[in-house]
Amino acid sequence: WGRSGVCVLLRLDQDHSQPGAHPSSTEKPMESPSRLSVSSHSKLRHIIDEMVTTEREYVRSLCYIIDSYFPEMERLDLPQDLRGKRSVIFGNLEKLYDFHSQYFLRELESCCNHPLRVSHCFLRHVRALHFPAEQREHPSEESCISACLGTWGFKQVQLGDKMDLASYLLKPIQRMSKYALLLKDLIKECSEAQEQELGYLRAAEEMVKFQLRHGNDLLAMDAIRDLRWGSLVALANSILHAALRLPSLLSW
Repeated sequence: WGRSGVCVLLRLDQDHSQPGAHPSSTEKPMESPSRLSVSSHSKLRHIIDEMVTTEREYVRSLCYIIDSYFPEMERLDLPQDLRGKRSVIFGNLEKLYDFHSQYFLRELESCCNHPLRVSHCFLRHVRALHFPAEQREHPSEESCISACLGTWGFKQVQLGDKMDLASYLLKPIQRMSKYALLLKDLIKECSEAQEQELGYLRAAEEMVKFQLRHGNDLLAMDAIRDLRWGSLVALANSILHAALRLPSLLSW
């Protein structure tokens, strides 16, 4: 995956694994053709192909953000409020791009002929897959993004893009959601007889779902943090009113 060289990518630690999080690479291949029906193997191949295809699209989207919007942070006419705020607005997006383009995509591609091995890709990179949630851990991020949208509205028009910057910045969380759905589909096609493979897939799904819940919790916290005091009071009153009505609704 080449890029135009707009920025220098940050390198992750060489070891993305956690001890004990995944099986040894010297283990025998998990699934064998004799244990999978032709129909099941075809479905598994279709699922892993979708995972790889959408991963490539995701990597392209990350690259697009870096190449299209990062240079805007270097403009001389950039509003003072946005100066020096690249890490606040974009979080660790460069690390995400580096990890997914250099490591994760390649590992997913290597699983195309052995779909059930894909669980190891997730379990081997538990730490690295924390990144989408970490990207949201900036208290002032939403206000900065709002300022960017007002300042860079012309950029979206210039690019002829239907999506704005805020939509692109949601892609890491959306990607985790896609992983969860695809892992669930793989589990459905895995028979109970394939106990070991099923165990690894379920562990991978649970890990992804945990990260997804964490990311969504951070989004909810951002939304609450951005409410004005009047809106917050109105929300609290609505919750209180609903709580007071609950006993009567239950008795009815």
